[in-house]
Amino acid sequence: MPPPDDEQDPDWRMTVNLLAIVAVLALLGLGFWLLRELNESRKAQDCLSSGQRSCRQIRTL
Repeated sequence: MPPPDDEQDPDWRMTVNLLAIVAVLALLGLGFWLLRELNESRKAQDCLSSGQRSCRQIRTL
């Protein structure tokens, strides 16, 4: 008797699970990078708004 259609090949399931893990890790990495950039931007904005001219946080693109 063949397996039901809803059961998939174990190798395919493992591949899909690994791809899902990679996608989640990539999203987490991008999220941490974005939070760090936003924090640096906030610090630079605070420095500039306080009237200081030698803000070390400011960097050019």
